[in-house]
Amino acid sequence: MARKKKKTMRQRYDAWLDEHPVCSYAIVCGSVALALVGLFLFVTFSGFGSSADFIYNQF
Repeated sequence: MARKKKKTMRQRYDAWLDEHPVCSYAIVCGSVALALVGLFLFVTFSGFGSSADFIYNQF
C-alpha cells in the first residue's frame, strides 16, 4: 500500500502564489518598500550620514 505524501510547505506556498499572481507581486513590492524605508531610517537616524570624523570618534 503506497503512502500519500504530504505536500511540503514550499509546494503549498508555490501553489498559492500560482493562484494569486497579483498578491505575489504585492508581497514582493511591499517587502522591497519596507526594506528601503528601513534602510532610509537607519541611515538617517544612525549617524552614518555624518562626517567621517564623527563616525571615527565613536569607536
